[in-house]
Amino acid sequence: MNNRVANSIPLSITSLLALLISGCGGSGDGGSTTPPPVTPPAAQCAGSSLDSGASCVTLDSRDAIVYKPNGEIKGIALFLHGAPGKPKKVSNIFNAKAITNDIQLLSVAPEGSNASWGWASVNDNATTTDVVFIKNLLTKLRAENTITSDNVYIFGYSAGGFMGYKLACQIPEQITALVSLAGQFRGEFTQCTTSTPITLHHFHSPADTDVPMNGRNTGNIKSVNDTLAHWRNINGCDATSNTTSHPGVINSSSGTETEIWQNCVLNVSFSNMANVPHEAAYDDEILRQIYSPIFN
Repeated sequence: MNNRVANSIPLSITSLLALLISGCGGSGDGGSTTPPPVTPPAAQCAGSSLDSGASCVTLDSRDAIVYKPNGEIKGIALFLHGAPGKPKKVSNIFNAKAITNDIQLLSVAPEGSNASWGWASVNDNATTTDVVFIKNLLTKLRAENTITSDNVYIFGYSAGGFMGYKLACQIPEQITALVSLAGQFRGEFTQCTTSTPITLHHFHSPADTDVPMNGRNTGNIKSVNDTLAHWRNINGCDATSNTTSHPGVINSSSGTETEIWQNCVLNVSFSNMANVPHEAAYDDEILRQIYSPIFN
């Protein structure tokens, strides 16, 4: 009996050691624990991570976020950011990806050149940096994507709206429509001598204190009324207008009143957004519901 107990002790110790060694991944065959997979970092473009379906193009050391439709490309949608702001922010405000999928447009959100104002957006004959950049970007996009359509829709938020109006002055023949959200004309109207109409839809709120509807001296920002009057003159509109009611573009807004002037060569519209601050969680679906006539 004593011999059997004594003989079993070495066997038990041996078995225990084998189990411990096996649990630690150390065995005679050199096996080891498999390390967890490494998740690669998200691709970056224009200072932000790229969302699914987006790509990045670069021109003159500036990035632009791009969404490309699956089928035939029916034009280009250009999204211009505010200041401070990034291309991804304005893409999200208007939902560039949805516009690409629904309207079959190549959606592009490039970086501006000016750290303070986002863009060189004052209307003068001297500062053409961003105008030239946009022209070259449109040329590049058409060539690389075999785009035959001339349709170009500009969506500008805040300082991007300022720049949109400068493009409407400088290269209106290349623009189909401008949608400006809380950003009007900068500079002097005498520096905008174009007679070429474009379709225009401006959104603004009396509650906007960052970029007031009445304009401000700092930055030489004109009032919304004067901005729209300038384009009504270019587009040959009557003084008469019709007004349509729409839902609020944010949850706390009581609604939106859209004024459309009559007998214009191309439409000029203004949406007065009730109780909407400059920085807001805009509902892109309601925004598009309101400005959708620009695609007609």
